[in-house]
Amino acid sequence: MPIPASPETSANWEKAYPLIEPQIDSQGIHRWPFDPVFPIDVRFFIFGPQGSVRMNRHDYFEILYILRGEVKFQIQQRLVTARRGDLLVIGSAFFHGPIEADTASAKAVALYFKPEILGVHKGGSEDVELLVPFMAEDNHFSHVIAADSGVPNEVFHFMKQIQRRLPARNNRECLTVRTFLRAVLILLVNHYLELQPTLDMVRRRQDEIERLRPLFELVDRSPGSVVTVKDAATHVHMSKSHFTRFFRRVTGQPFVTYLHHLRVGKAQSLLTLTDRSIAEISHDVGFCDQSYFGLIFHKIVGCSPRQFRNESRRPQCGKHGEQPWPSSSSVPYSASV
Repeated sequence: MPIPASPETSANWEKAYPLIEPQIDSQGIHRWPFDPVFPIDVRFFIFGPQGSVRMNRHDYFEILYILRGEVKFQIQQRLVTARRGDLLVIGSAFFHGPIEADTASAKAVALYFKPEILGVHKGGSEDVELLVPFMAEDNHFSHVIAADSGVPNEVFHFMKQIQRRLPARNNRECLTVRTFLRAVLILLVNHYLELQPTLDMVRRRQDEIERLRPLFELVDRSPGSVVTVKDAATHVHMSKSHFTRFFRRVTGQPFVTYLHHLRVGKAQSLLTLTDRSIAEISHDVGFCDQSYFGLIFHKIVGCSPRQFRNESRRPQCGKHGEQPWPSSSSVPYSASV
């Protein structure tokens, strides 16, 4: 009997930064390209020095299994470290992003899914109880499940089973995937047994994000305009001091940092997709001084704008490699329990 290939050698690994960063919009929402009929996916990411993904949140739920190395994440204002064999659990409410990997080849397997896949809608299914760990995350939530608990390895087993059956082509395959996903969620519910759904808190976060939406839209419409902290506070009808605290609490970062990440993200797109000069791009995304633009760009991305442009235009390898384990809205989710 042939020996199955290990996931590390058979998987189609993708660099996290160039894939995820362009999918983050001006409001810091990561929009994953799910199959709209069956919103679940399993992907294989390499975390390394090619850049830091902007702080973002999403309307799906995320489970990340660390297969190799160590990755540090910022979740709101907290720093958490996930090591080999650990599991990282992230809901839809908190801004977050990977900020550091210990090596250029830290690897993780991600399971993304929307609650609709279980038939969970507002006022809907009993399966909403399986989503309690994602809905109850707060500033004290333990996002990392340690390898020695045994839970990550069990979850990883079911992640592999799900991946083997994607894309699900018929009702039987869809039922099988849902069954494995429920098995994953039951493992998480049992691990986080002491948690209770805090739906009022989830709804409060939704309201806070909505209060900032006019500001997100303003900055997105005019990326080259000068927007000071005072201007931003006025736009959302707050005092400067209150806005500073509010924005950092809701997004996990100061407004100026958010603005820099947004503008550098737009600059990366222009550097990749156009032949415009770096000076022009610097000005168009809101930096009056090209040297300062280069400094901020290097701080966020880890290389100069010119190096980034050259690297992004190199031929990419491995995009059509062997598939792993070959088989035989923009607001946080809430629901009524």
